[in-house]
Amino acid sequence: MIDAREFIDAVRHHGVGLFTGVPCSLLRPLINYVISIQDLRYVNAVSEGEAVGIAVGSSLTGRIGVVMLQNSGLGNTVNPVTSLTNIYKIPCLLVVSHRGDPEGKKDAVQHTIMGRITNDLLDLLAVYRQDFPTKSAEVSSAVDRAFFHMRRESLPSAFVLKRDVVAPFNPNFSTRDSDRTLGVAIQNSEPPRVILHRREAIAEIADLLHERDLVVSATGKISRELFTSSDRPGNFYMQGSMGTTAAIGLGVALNRPERQMVILDGDGAVLMRMGSLATVGYCQPSRYLHVVLDNTSYDSTGGQPSAASAISFPRVAVAAGYRRAVTVYGLEALRDYWKQFSQEEGPSMLHVRVLKGDREDLPRPSWTPEEIRDRFMRSIDD
Repeated sequence: MIDAREFIDAVRHHGVGLFTGVPCSLLRPLINYVISIQDLRYVNAVSEGEAVGIAVGSSLTGRIGVVMLQNSGLGNTVNPVTSLTNIYKIPCLLVVSHRGDPEGKKDAVQHTIMGRITNDLLDLLAVYRQDFPTKSAEVSSAVDRAFFHMRRESLPSAFVLKRDVVAPFNPNFSTRDSDRTLGVAIQNSEPPRVILHRREAIAEIADLLHERDLVVSATGKISRELFTSSDRPGNFYMQGSMGTTAAIGLGVALNRPERQMVILDGDGAVLMRMGSLATVGYCQPSRYLHVVLDNTSYDSTGGQPSAASAISFPRVAVAAGYRRAVTVYGLEALRDYWKQFSQEEGPSMLHVRVLKGDREDLPRPSWTPEEIRDRFMRSIDD
């Protein structure tokens, strides 16, 4: 049995950016130790898939992110691992608890199947894995191997943690006070009439961007439209891993808080991982502008309706902890609120209503995923 400190300190030695994840009783000593250390950051993600996105954002700043998750949550990571980390070649370290281990103690029935397939699933996802070290003398070399693989292959590595390997840790931290002043859902004086096409809104946003602003754009026509309108190194065109845009931007923003972080999202993508709004609201990145282009449909797949017409994105964002949010319908309001929100402390949401449908001949970004990654990382360091 080892102490949590031994493993976490070995990981810290490699200059990681942040820790994130969803708790598990087997991971409790590790997570509690991270939270108790003042100069370490733990982001309490709402889902394992979101946690991978946050870790990816950290890794894009040059500091690898660490995800701690129960193996039952591996299913939530399949999409961002297969279409984000492994396509763009972005490493992150996974620490996966092995509930339902067929060679271990009897566990709750819901862990039976995932317990049996944990290692095989990681292998199928092309994630390099090791058993979590059980002796102090093994920790340093095991962690070194994981980071060597991540830096050589630019792919994730994983430790699979069995029961009774890490000694209990009595935390020295207090839970965060939940009392806070709610933000403001601004009442725009514009008449609620949708007049903008998505391409018009994105072209205007491209003109409003400062040269040092960083942008993460959602999969589908939003990224294609941004590429067509204004290709620039500071754009991270996300292709796949739908719903993870806000999480990636959050991981970047937490490591580089001095840079303006702009998220170009779609209504369907936000709905897919709406819990990310709470994570952003909780973390309070101060230069974080979340733009939601809302045509109440899945335009990239043929215009099928989304559930966006049933909710108010600004009110949800403010309830989740955003400082301000507003719905806009025309270019003048888009311009005015962009300038206001860019000068005020975030996070903020600019909900832009756009018309359904648009041109069908949009090209995809001509850059490979690895080129998109490299250009974006260089722009962060500029």
